[in-house]
Amino acid sequence: MQEVEGLKNKIKRFSNGDFSKEQPDVRFSETNLVLLIGEGETFQGNFTIENRKEAPVRGLVYSSSFRIHLKESGFEGNPVVISFTYDAEGLEPGYVENGTFTVVCNGGEYELSFTAVIERPYLMTSHGKVQNMKDFKLLAMKDFLEARRLFRSMSFYEILRYENPRVVALYNNMRKWSLGEQAVEEFLVGIKQKECLFLSLSEYEKKFESPNEAVRENIIITKNTWGYMPIRASVEGNFIQITQKEFTTDDFVGNTLGFHYVITPQVLHAGRNFGRIIFTTPYEQIAYEIEVTREGVHTPKHEQTFYMTQIIKGYFSCITGTSDLLSWAEDTVQLAGQMENLGRDAAFCSLVKAHAYLESGQTEEAARIIEEYNYGRFDMMKRPENTTYYLYLTALLKKNANHTEHVTDEIKKAYNKHPKMWSALCMLVDIDPEYRNITRRLAALEKHFYAEKAGHTLLYLQAFKCYREDPVCLKKLGNFEIRVLSFGSRYGLFTRELALYTANLAGQQKKFDRQLFRLLKRLYTDYPDPMVLTSICTLLIKGNQIRSEYFKWYELAVEQEMKIVQLYEYYMMTIEEERVKDPLPKAVCLYFMHGNTLTYEKTAFLYANIIQFQDETGEIYAYYRDKMEAFAWEQLLKRHINEPLRIIYKKFCTEENMTEDRLEALNDICHAYEVRTKLPFMKSVMVIEEDGEIHQRVGVVDGSAMIFLYDKDSRIIWESMDGRHYTDSIPYETTRLFYEMRFVELCRKFEKKPDQEEESVPVPELSFENIEKHGMELFADEEIFDLCTKKIQEDGYEEEETLLEVCFVLFQRGHFDRTTLTYLSMYYCGATRNMKQVWRAAKKEGVPSGKIAERIITQMVFSENIFGEEEIFCDYYDSGNGYFRLIRAYLAYISREYLMRERQTGESVWKVVEKEAAVGEQLPDICRIAYLKYYSEHDLESASEELLKRFLRELCEKQAVFQFYLKYPRPWLQEVMLYDKSIIEYRAKKGSQVVIEYKIRKAKDQEDEQPYQKEIMPAVYEDIHVRTFILYSDEILEYYFKELKMDGSTAVSEKHVLRLDGEIPAVGTYGRLDDMSELTKEALKQAINEYSREKELSQELFMLY
Repeated sequence: MQEVEGLKNKIKRFSNGDFSKEQPDVRFSETNLVLLIGEGETFQGNFTIENRKEAPVRGLVYSSSFRIHLKESGFEGNPVVISFTYDAEGLEPGYVENGTFTVVCNGGEYELSFTAVIERPYLMTSHGKVQNMKDFKLLAMKDFLEARRLFRSMSFYEILRYENPRVVALYNNMRKWSLGEQAVEEFLVGIKQKECLFLSLSEYEKKFESPNEAVRENIIITKNTWGYMPIRASVEGNFIQITQKEFTTDDFVGNTLGFHYVITPQVLHAGRNFGRIIFTTPYEQIAYEIEVTREGVHTPKHEQTFYMTQIIKGYFSCITGTSDLLSWAEDTVQLAGQMENLGRDAAFCSLVKAHAYLESGQTEEAARIIEEYNYGRFDMMKRPENTTYYLYLTALLKKNANHTEHVTDEIKKAYNKHPKMWSALCMLVDIDPEYRNITRRLAALEKHFYAEKAGHTLLYLQAFKCYREDPVCLKKLGNFEIRVLSFGSRYGLFTRELALYTANLAGQQKKFDRQLFRLLKRLYTDYPDPMVLTSICTLLIKGNQIRSEYFKWYELAVEQEMKIVQLYEYYMMTIEEERVKDPLPKAVCLYFMHGNTLTYEKTAFLYANIIQFQDETGEIYAYYRDKMEAFAWEQLLKRHINEPLRIIYKKFCTEENMTEDRLEALNDICHAYEVRTKLPFMKSVMVIEEDGEIHQRVGVVDGSAMIFLYDKDSRIIWESMDGRHYTDSIPYETTRLFYEMRFVELCRKFEKKPDQEEESVPVPELSFENIEKHGMELFADEEIFDLCTKKIQEDGYEEEETLLEVCFVLFQRGHFDRTTLTYLSMYYCGATRNMKQVWRAAKKEGVPSGKIAERIITQMVFSENIFGEEEIFCDYYDSGNGYFRLIRAYLAYISREYLMRERQTGESVWKVVEKEAAVGEQLPDICRIAYLKYYSEHDLESASEELLKRFLRELCEKQAVFQFYLKYPRPWLQEVMLYDKSIIEYRAKKGSQVVIEYKIRKAKDQEDEQPYQKEIMPAVYEDIHVRTFILYSDEILEYYFKELKMDGSTAVSEKHVLRLDGEIPAVGTYGRLDDMSELTKEALKQAINEYSREKELSQELFMLY
């Protein structure tokens, strides 16, 4: 393989100290791969490796998943496409695997993460894939019509296959109900993918003041979110006109809609006109209140009617004794005058005055007015009301039998001709001798009442006078009698005798009459007599009146211990239980000791009150005890529950008396809930159970119902009067009805028997084929581990790819022994950090680790990604089976890193260098340089002095001189002629040329204008440039560097100054000359002579080549 050859060549170059080839600058097309794979499919994917430079990239790729198969694990080129497949056979949708590709190449070691996701089935729409409820929601937001078509189709089950069973159960039931336009909205709300649609108005009321022409107004309707909803608009008030009666949220522009209406003033009545526009949706009703005020036309007729009413009311006050006739007459005359001023007939007004005078005994004034009245023979035809009134007053004034008879005949003729004229009848019954008989008088009045289907207060007065005069004449209580009596009670005309007589007669009625009940209420206010109260309660009981508003009457009767049939039953039926904070009357408890026909709710209330307030040692409690206990068990088996029953159950339901049936019923009661809504159009409540079926359907009464919720996933469904079904789209409250820890603990012992045993999911047989197909998750790690160990031993440690991958996964999970560790140490090759984990475990368990150590070092050297490896390298070296080129390549690389990049390196590496040099291995120069650098900074006693001197000598002979050499002892430096040298070092960028500009001056010369000299500094090793100088003790070197980079730019360093710190020994040419510079004249002469003789001798003894 080319990549293997490339690896060998790179190690060979490194072993020779050749680092001239530049490391590739690697770039990947993707660093985080997402693999979306269909169920059971094989995914094909790839990624690209590229060198930003021109050289090819060589290396290997490893995968952390045995489901990934690489087309080729090795690669070489630029760029390189790495192709792979992922086998998803046996994996279910929703399965996610996070793993890595490890790329080991000559450009480094890299990890590329991948996420393999087994996708759910999906349906393709015009807006893209739909494979879950979130996608379906997005589709509905973009295209509601397409979402509705998809929702109705059977293919919708494809995307429901892997949804929550609660979602599937809802959809299954919705298909049974309706898949209309509102169904999608309900479904999305029910699965919590959207909030319910609600409307709000820009304002909720509007007032108009006296509009003279049609007014057009606009209401801004706003919806809170997206979705579909039908809306119906209706009107209350005929002055409001609308054009849109039905519309939908599709008609909205954005989230708003302008709704127009018109106010038509033509149909307004005077005063305040009230109306409203009602917007009805499947979830709510919103009312927009409209008030239009129109000024009424002032007419004198209204005032005339008012004044006449005041006159009549004043007369009633005289009858009751609250006012006197004289005062009334005076007021009447004044009011009649005002009526006349307002345009009322003057003749009529004068007659009213005369009548007032007559009633108050002022006959002279009355006679004067009557005499002045202009009466004509044809007046009866023109103005019969005034004429009959005039004749009536003359009869009252004259009190003459003949005249009265004449008047009676005239009035009769007028009444016969005008039978609707009630005033004529009232006059007749007052003066006609024929009607002196009360029975005849009442008959005539009643006949007129039913004939005309109406009455008048004065007609009622005439009838009431009869009853007041002789109560016995009240034989029945029909509509006429009740009207008359109600009139009398309203104006306080009743006497005690008449009131009691009326009450007695009312008690004999066979059915309930609301008008009669109101009459009795007023009578009881005026005459609080037991007879009246008895009649009230009897009437209510006959009418089966059990609303709470009637309780006060039953309560009064019970407090007075009245003997009324079924009084105590109706007392219990109308009592408001939540308001009762005290014990029930003793009479009630005693009454029900002899029999009980109450409903279970009222019986429970009675018993709960006895438990709460009666002494357990008392007679009442003792009598009821057995009944209450039997009642408790009976109601428990019927699954009834309310607050009174909760008290009873707590008292009498004990564990020792529990049977299986009772325990099952108690378990149901402990899961009982009351659901309540304020929407008036709900018909029933259903519960979708855990199995997806509906086992409960309960009618809604007064907005509430009781259901049993056994599981947190149970779903409540509401059904409306029109057959719509609602999930969580309507507001409702849920209240747990019975929660007692004692009973909850008891119920935990009870488990409902399943209809059938759950079918166990078959687990495939454990084998490597099934592990590859289904993954390791289906099997226990311990079982897989045993299988691997057995397989390794049976096959004699032969390499097998799947076995190796499974063993490593188990190793990462903490399952390994000497067998699997030996196997991994022999063959495992992957990411460096993973191989290090195996090596450490092998070392700890005493398993041979040389092979995996070699793979680790080889891979790290090849990728030039070396870290934390010294211990592994030493282990590999000490094994005695190390490949010499690999060892030398590693040492060369580490030495270079130490020299060039200051890499922290332990002494163990340099001990290996010593060993290699000791056996005569030809180490690269970089190893020698690094070895010298290390011990120039560390204790020399731990190093080989001989080896150090040898390396120093050999390198100096090659002119490989570095500044750190000067840290060694002076004698060593004298051997290599460095004792009198100053060494300057500069590290440049790769490929740069370095120029040093310097000058040497005397220390005493403060201002030296000597020019700088320029020299090119040679590179001693790669980018390290060195220049040596010889300085006398009184000389100073000034210098700086210019770096000419490959891109053409120049970098200039700061100026530096160098002077000798120590003494220069008087040896060698420069040493002797430096020493002579400090001698006196006589000593200098002698030293010069000695130096000249030595130089002559050296030239004679040593020959220059």
